[in-house]
Amino acid sequence: MADTRKAWYRLDNAAKIYPAVRTQKWSGNFRVSVSLKEKVDMKILEKALADTAERLVSLRLNLHRGFFWYYLEDSGESVKATEDVRNPCARFGGKRNREKPCRIRVYENRIALEIFHVLADGTGAMNILKTLTARYITLKYGEKIPAENGIIDINSEPDKEEMEDAFKRYARFKAVKSRQELKGYHFKGTKLKPHDINIITGLMSASHIHSISKSYKVTVTEFITALMIYSFMQCQSESKCYVEKPVKISVPINLRKIYPSKTLRNFALYINPGIEPRYGEFTLEEIIEDVHHFMRMNNKEKYLNAIMCKNLSDEMNPITRVVPLFIKNIVMRIAFNMYGENLVSSTFSNLGMVKVPDEMGKYIDHFDFVFGRFKRDMPSVAAASFGDKLCISWSSGIVEKDVERRFFTELVKMGVHVKLESNFYPINN
Repeated sequence: MADTRKAWYRLDNAAKIYPAVRTQKWSGNFRVSVSLKEKVDMKILEKALADTAERLVSLRLNLHRGFFWYYLEDSGESVKATEDVRNPCARFGGKRNREKPCRIRVYENRIALEIFHVLADGTGAMNILKTLTARYITLKYGEKIPAENGIIDINSEPDKEEMEDAFKRYARFKAVKSRQELKGYHFKGTKLKPHDINIITGLMSASHIHSISKSYKVTVTEFITALMIYSFMQCQSESKCYVEKPVKISVPINLRKIYPSKTLRNFALYINPGIEPRYGEFTLEEIIEDVHHFMRMNNKEKYLNAIMCKNLSDEMNPITRVVPLFIKNIVMRIAFNMYGENLVSSTFSNLGMVKVPDEMGKYIDHFDFVFGRFKRDMPSVAAASFGDKLCISWSSGIVEKDVERRFFTELVKMGVHVKLESNFYPINN
């Protein structure tokens, strides 16, 4: 295998904002996890992690601060597996130029990969986790698991495409989309301590949710997005705001479904379906219909390419490129405050049905996907399905759970059996 140690990589276009806007108490993180049917053997996992890191440079990278941009460099050392904690997705931050942008956490039968968004998006992270899990199952049970469904053959030569900035490859620069939007409603409550997070996960039948979505002639993503909007709107209505603001949900679109990229890095763009409450009261059915048509109209290659080009045009501006990093950071923080979380009420990311080979699937109970705390502490939602298990996880930096309660209550009213789990009680301090 070719030795790629000490190689370095520019941050992809979507990643550049995250180190610039993080604070001493916050960074943009998320986690993907797999729950096996048996308790994890730490010694075998450590061996699997070492083997996987030999092939996947993502598990060996450190984040560095340069004069013009942040960048990633192969440290030659793999991330280590540690025991899980009560408050996952803590801020990523370490010694200057020795900071790993990912972690492996273990609790009983669960293996979790926590990612600082400079490294990967949800799909890229899930493929890294599946590759690690496949190696673990091979070592423990002797199964020969084919390299398919995003699993990478750890004995193969590294593919340059896995670490490419796919945005630059596919942007056409024929049209540029403006970022101007109205500010969204934000649910307010009592803030938790800086490093705490409230996570509530609802486990339910994936087929039941699919059946409900189908009855409305929409996708599962569209249905859950609409139900989130409905829940936020109800909370805003009860708060008796003097002026009600739009309720919008930011939904990432996996561009690998549009462009044939193998990248393990960030390759997603966001669209923001929503409702303007000032037009009047909306039923859930009306919201579902509006979200459906918005997604159909905006989730198109030409529209998404225009968004991609706008993001890249800022980075590739000749003046921007020669400005020192400390000035870039100031500008990016201002832009993030104007066009980031400020525009939306929440984010919903659905990884959909996670597929693995049968040789691997028989050892897995379910997969989960959880956001870290957002900078504005707003509730956010991530989902993943495996077999007939759908996990919908709400993350929040505030004490009150009004929106989450409304969301799950509506599902129960529809006849969905929901099992709730939370990190409210300690796992391990």
